[in-house]
Amino acid sequence: MDLTNKIATLLDRHMVLPLLDFLSKKEVYPEKDLLRAKYELLKTTNMIDFANSIHQQLNSTEENSPEFEAKRPQVLATYEKLQTASAKVITILQDPSVLAVLKQEKNVLRSFLDKKFKFTNAMVDTLFDFAQCEFQIGSYQGAADMLFHFRILSTDAEKNTSALWGKLACEILLQKWDVALEELMKLKEIIDNPPSSTAVPNNTQQLIQRSYFIAWSLFVFFNHPKGRDALIETFMQPAYISAIQTTCPWALRYLTACIVTTKNRRKNALLKELVRLVASERELNSIHNGEAQQQQQQHQKDPLTGFIHTLYTEYNFSEAHKSLAQCVPVLEKDFFLENMKDEFCETARTMVFESYVKVYREIDIGVLSATLGLSRDEGEKWVVDLNTVIMGAQYTSVFQNVIERTRNLTFRTNLLASNIEKREVELESRRAGATGADGKKESKKGGNSRFNK
Repeated sequence: MDLTNKIATLLDRHMVLPLLDFLSKKEVYPEKDLLRAKYELLKTTNMIDFANSIHQQLNSTEENSPEFEAKRPQVLATYEKLQTASAKVITILQDPSVLAVLKQEKNVLRSFLDKKFKFTNAMVDTLFDFAQCEFQIGSYQGAADMLFHFRILSTDAEKNTSALWGKLACEILLQKWDVALEELMKLKEIIDNPPSSTAVPNNTQQLIQRSYFIAWSLFVFFNHPKGRDALIETFMQPAYISAIQTTCPWALRYLTACIVTTKNRRKNALLKELVRLVASERELNSIHNGEAQQQQQQHQKDPLTGFIHTLYTEYNFSEAHKSLAQCVPVLEKDFFLENMKDEFCETARTMVFESYVKVYREIDIGVLSATLGLSRDEGEKWVVDLNTVIMGAQYTSVFQNVIERTRNLTFRTNLLASNIEKREVELESRRAGATGADGKKESKKGGNSRFNK
């Protein structure tokens, strides 16, 4: 079950290219189809040399693409013009008198620049425009540098937010994960606590921005050493749970992978909340789809969330084993989870074993091995190799139960309120179909606030 199409709708087009390269390496789709997809993506960029390379592979020719070659003179002229204008601004910023006040508040800095250099907003916007130009040709480091200077000088909240999206995209494409994580957290703060009404205007815009954030954050969270714990902490917040349930249900796959493999001491509590989320999502799907359609789409359900559901909600060890087996090819062909395959499968097998020995008093090693997807000999060796075997149920103290229950009270309340609200909207939409059409139009409006349009 490939999620590239769903995730790509929320990514900048430059960020989709690495996903297509990965699919090509894994031979998930025919190579010609992926080359065509790359070429279509590049049509909206100014990466002329790259596009020519794809054109040559597609058409088995040494000729360049006439379509892109026609763009070259205009792209070069625009680049040179913006480069010259930006160089003047950078020269001013490197003046010793400016460096002395560079770390002061923006208003103080701008006032100083206005008086001494007759600095204007148009000069600041030149940096933004040149950053976009650099980004469009694939010069991500140059774009990141321009956006850094722009954000020091700009007092426009909306453009600053757009520049932050652009800076994040640059750092992701440059694979600078420490810097990318810093920019990601700055962006989250702006989305959750907008500095002005123009940065993130309303709740609908916040929902849309969080949807984009969830997709972009996967690059950072699955490449930074501390990223997985950060993903859990972020995605388990009520506002982001609401976004996942409303617009990004596919993100439950990545939340599941992180919670299953986490070493966090709160893993049991996190797992309980994940089980509730997966069950809630499946219940919502059953409401949306009729029984016949639901059975027809059964095979399309995500095997990672399916594993959690069959093991902890249905307590069906046979189905859990099937789901775990289905996870292997999915993990291998997922851009973000490929490196987690062995860790996930081993941890998931341990989870099956722990659940199994809690349910049954007597254990047949043959049956247990089959449940774990192993031969009898492999099963015996696997059990022997376990460092610790906990038989029977584990009981926590009353004190610890109170802590865990109250810790998640706010989350569960918000989740319940979100489900009720969604149900009310569904009922209202059925009564008046026009309401749903208006909502889609509003959603499309919000997608224009990213850096690269």
